[in-house]
Amino acid sequence: MCRSSARTLDRDSPCRALACKLLLVCLTVSGCALSRPEPIAPADFRLGGKIAVRGGAEAFSASFDWAQRGETYDVEFWGPLGQGRVRLRGDAARLTITDARGVTSAGFSVGPFMEAALGWAVPIAALPHWIRGRYDPGSPVAGERRARDGSLTSFEQFGWVVELSRWRPSALGEVPGKIVVSRPGRRILIICKEWSVG
Repeated sequence: MCRSSARTLDRDSPCRALACKLLLVCLTVSGCALSRPEPIAPADFRLGGKIAVRGGAEAFSASFDWAQRGETYDVEFWGPLGQGRVRLRGDAARLTITDARGVTSAGFSVGPFMEAALGWAVPIAALPHWIRGRYDPGSPVAGERRARDGSLTSFEQFGWVVELSRWRPSALGEVPGKIVVSRPGRRILIICKEWSVG
């Protein structure tokens, strides 16, 4: 226990050194408590796979090619023999859709615009995280479940249940090969096949 008075706490005093260290620790801890981590941007990647959408009387399946650059996505869907190509480009704030006839339209309310143009919608800004087996770090998550090996198997975000399975190695590390995204009246199945980085 250090009993030196304030008069004896000179520059070389062990008590002063200890007090300075404690102050530094307190300031560091306080700084950590006050700081908030920045949202993690999706990694740049390219992914090829298949998607199937079901909802009410509507159902379709397509192949897709997804290119992600930071927050910007460029996704192309097509049916058998390359027919009916549809292209989605944008970010969290804006979506541009080019339909099979080559007609392009754009909207800033991404979800409602996507629903009106395609007949279905999903939180597309969150998908780059979901398809890599992660949740969007900027929004609340509920119902997280993990397998015995620690891999994430399901969670809820933005009102959707996200189920992850068939984990395997890829150019981006361990990723799920199958993702099912669902909510009442809608189910979207994504099969991830070919990953590349950058």
